[in-house]
Amino acid sequence: MKHIARRIFLLTAVLPLAGCGFKPLYATNESGQSTSPVVTAELAAMQISPIADADGVKLRQALRERLQPSGLGDHPRYVLDVQMRSRTDELGVRRDATASHANLIYTARFSVNVGGQRILSDVVQSVVSYNILDDQYATVAAIGNAKDRAIKQIGDGIKVRLAIFLENRRRQTASAQ
Repeated sequence: MKHIARRIFLLTAVLPLAGCGFKPLYATNESGQSTSPVVTAELAAMQISPIADADGVKLRQALRERLQPSGLGDHPRYVLDVQMRSRTDELGVRRDATASHANLIYTARFSVNVGGQRILSDVVQSVVSYNILDDQYATVAAIGNAKDRAIKQIGDGIKVRLAIFLENRRRQTASAQ
């Protein structure tokens, strides 16, 4: 009886979404392509400016893979500028006053410009944890893994925010016509 009540509740909660035109941002059709090819093309038209330091190079590559899986579009319309900072907060103090755990915090401020005019500015943050071990090599490997995870999360966050912005912009343009 509980299962039937749950199904009825879920059905009544989901049905209004179908009626209001809700469509998932990353939905795919039968051929496996995005149902919003306009947003996909707009993401591919992002020229990604160089980002400072080694972590910035990794983030730029991650963004290229996410925004431009088939390469940069023929005519880039947007310029994506990203500034990234990181800091480490050591936690979990041992008896000998050394840390046993740390949080690595990355903050990326990004903006999108068209013809020198800023049309979007936002911030994405990622917090990842790692253990500080007695073996120095293991700790270095843990830090490297934590950096890779944080950069991946930052790249995913920027892509989602850009896609939402571009989809909203597309809808506003379509409704104005």
